Parts: sequence; structure tokens; C-alpha cells
Amino acid sequence: MSGTFAFQGGQPVTDGHLRYEPTGSDSLDQHIAIWMSAHGTSQPITSYAVEMTKPLHVIIVDSSLSTFLHIHPTQGPDGIFRIEQRFPASGTYYLYADGVPNGGDHQVFRFLISIGKGAPTGQTALVPTGRELTAGPYTVDLSKARLMAGSVDELEVGVYEGGAPAKNLHPYLGAPAHAVFLNARDLTYVHVHPMPEGAAMPGMDMKGMNMDLPDSASVPATMVLHVAVKEPGLYKMWLQFRGGTQLYIVPFVLRAE
Repeated sequence: MSGTFAFQGGQPVTDGHLRYEPTGSDSLDQHIAIWMSAHGTSQPITSYAVEMTKPLHVIIVDSSLSTFLHIHPTQGPDGIFRIEQRFPASGTYYLYADGVPNGGDHQVFRFLISIGKGAPTGQTALVPTGRELTAGPYTVDLSKARLMAGSVDELEVGVYEGGAPAKNLHPYLGAPAHAVFLNARDLTYVHVHPMPEGAAMPGMDMKGMNMDLPDSASVPATMVLHVAVKEPGLYKMWLQFRGGTQLYIVPFVLRAE
């Protein structure tokens, strides 16, 4: 199948492609193949820039935007990225393929995947979560729950443990944390990496925001997201951070005005 370009604010310079087929009797196990090509062709591009330690980031969410998977497929010499994925349940899923082919513009394609029989397609209405959520022993606090669409907005993220700033945070995929935003209306995609509080902002393009922190580095408990959403509306934001050796996912719902 062909993908829908979904990178908010970007422009497609390639085409996105996906094939999937079940590998198990219950259809939850799927073999997925993903590739990008020059416009109007199906020949896979073989060269990708390494962004946040990986050539391709794959995000899978269900139609209710409750399931969130962040996966890094293996690229073959033919340029095709392959995943053996077990889905948590039957249903409709959106798969986002996020990469920089041929060292050019950032490309994100969305694919609609139906898993199992009678897969539900309804999308649950999102309700804003407010500024504070918990994940394991941590409390994650945002400086605000509303964003300004159409401009670069600054969102502070504080991670606390036992009422004090967390001291055992470490990078995930070379960055202090990762934040994926989806617009609930049109399912467009924004992927942002926080900067340590007080750090210089190198630029809002994703290539300029690239970091390569070692896994053993310490991450401060207060970080800053420079968010540039183009459109107003509700956004689901999944914040991923690593506390100790464990990866945590915190699902916020924010409103952009």
C-alpha cells in the first residue's frame, strides 16, 4: 500500500510503501515491510541519515490512540525495512514511518493497518489530561497544558521522584527524551526531542536537533521541548524517558490554540 504524507509542516519528496501479512494463526503476528522511493517509482531508496541513533523510527498507534509502540526495524541491503511485530489486539492501527532518505528532507508516512477480523475503526474522543501524570515511581509535570499553534512554543518538562527532581534519568536513543505528537483531527505527526534546561537551541529542524548522548550520561530532571505545531486542536503527546534502566511512556493530551 501507499502511505499518506503525515509530517506536519513538511513536504513530500518521496513516496512511502508498506506490505504486511500475518505470520501466526491469530493474525496478531505480522511481517511488515516498509520502504521509501523516488516519486512515481517503487524502487527502494537504500541510503538514510541516522537520526537519534536509527535510520528509521516506526510509531504504531491504535485507532483510539491508546496503544503506543516505538520500533526500529532492520534495513536490508535492498533498502527495505522489516519488522516481525505482534499486535496487542485486533483492531485498526496507524503506522508512521519516520526517516530522512538520501540525506534530504524529513519524511513521515502514515499507513492504515487492519489486524484481525471485525477490526474496530472508531476513534475515541480525547480529553485533555492536564499538566501532571505519573509513570512508575515518577511524576511528570508540564509547565502548561495549552500550546500556541503556528509558532515555536516552549514547554518545560519536569520529572520528579518522591517529590524531588529525579536523579537517575538517562538518555533514550541519544536524546534526553522523546515526544511524539499526533493531531487528533487529521493524524498529522510531530516528533520533538527535549533539550536540557538552559541549553542553546540549535534550530527547529529535526536534523538540527540531532543529539547522540551516550546511554550512561545523566539527564537533568528539567528539560525543555521547543514545539512547533502548525494547526490548532487536541494533540496526543507520548513522552518517552528512561529512568534507571527502564523506559517509561507518559500519554498527555494537550490543546493547541
